[in-house]
Amino acid sequence: MNRRVGVVLASAIAAGLLFGSAGLVAQAGGSSVQAACTAPAWAEGVAYAAGAKVSYQSRTYQARSAHTAPPGSGWNPIAAPSLWLDLGACDSTPPTDPPTTPPPGNATCAVKSRPAGKVLHGYWENWDGSSNGVHPPFGWTPITDSRIGQHGYNVINAAFPVILSDGTVKWEDGMDATVKVATPAEMCAAKAAGQTILLSIGGATAGIDLSSSTVADRFVATVVPILKQYNFDGIDIDIETGLTGSGNINQLSASQANLIRIIDGVLAQMPSNFGLTMAPETAYVTGGSVTYGSIWGSYLPIIKKYADNGRLWWLNMQYYNGSMYGCSGDSYSAGTVQGFVAQTTCLNNGLVIQGVTIRVPYDKQVPGLPAQSGAGGGYMTPSLVSQSWNSFNGQLKGLMTWSINWDGSKNWTFADNVKALQGR
Repeated sequence: MNRRVGVVLASAIAAGLLFGSAGLVAQAGGSSVQAACTAPAWAEGVAYAAGAKVSYQSRTYQARSAHTAPPGSGWNPIAAPSLWLDLGACDSTPPTDPPTTPPPGNATCAVKSRPAGKVLHGYWENWDGSSNGVHPPFGWTPITDSRIGQHGYNVINAAFPVILSDGTVKWEDGMDATVKVATPAEMCAAKAAGQTILLSIGGATAGIDLSSSTVADRFVATVVPILKQYNFDGIDIDIETGLTGSGNINQLSASQANLIRIIDGVLAQMPSNFGLTMAPETAYVTGGSVTYGSIWGSYLPIIKKYADNGRLWWLNMQYYNGSMYGCSGDSYSAGTVQGFVAQTTCLNNGLVIQGVTIRVPYDKQVPGLPAQSGAGGGYMTPSLVSQSWNSFNGQLKGLMTWSINWDGSKNWTFADNVKALQGR
């Protein structure tokens, strides 16, 4: 989301966080019966060279010959011993060292499941967008601010944690001057008032090195304690840098495999009802209808995996800051009803790339729009938002917006309109 968080970038650099020189953290000492699983996790669709090592179900394997396991083939290391040599057991439990700064308070509340009704999903800025002149007079506001729910927001993306170069995740006070993260008790209070709250990972300035499985594992090891201690209900994937496709949708690139490694690593350690949403730009999704490779369509194998297995709550594709695409590679300007309808319909019917169908039904689509003019390219007036929403006769799960704070700066006109459209 290239409109986001210049102030976060500046404050993170000033604090020595975002582009810090922290090295990779060594594993804790001490004896262990098993060696750690240091090899990357095995995955379908990855091209393995002879001699390549992978980890699978707490064991390390070595490829006997070069090969690629097509998605759905079931050629995992256990099922295909002719392809893989078993090198023995390993410990697949990721490191669990706590954050360097323990969060204040110890309040706990249960993870909330996927909301049953319509949703208005907004990003909550953990910096002050008023003092920096971006959207005065409404800047940072507590996550417990009753106006958020009163105007219809019922799902919040807390944006964004800082990610260090080694993958370490930081969610702590001081990420912007005068701003404090919500305490666990405040998170529980907001949830009790009706909110479902996810931690949004990424944004335009908070990237992660997806080429490294070590960085991916460090990310998982440090974000899971944050998710648990702060009572988050899910995680939103908004990674916008470093994710590329291989050119063959049946063969994952290293960055795609490591993003899946991150998501699987988080979901494995959280309750089964813990949520997952994604907010890619259109180029990363329907852009694959133009060409598949590099950034174009690079989210598609990841969306397909979690849409098909039921773990994806919904897709928050950003219908702004660039062209929009239909299933046939047709292009539309952002901010148009025609473009909104074309790509939403495309995903519901199924986008076919190299013989693979990626389908996201309407009830798993929560398209993203700028809350106000200035929040992003392709702003739609309330009238155009209404036309777009009504084109689907209430079949969409909801709408997402950047951002709650932008909306509050201009009298909540986006949220009030959507709340009325949803009959809430």
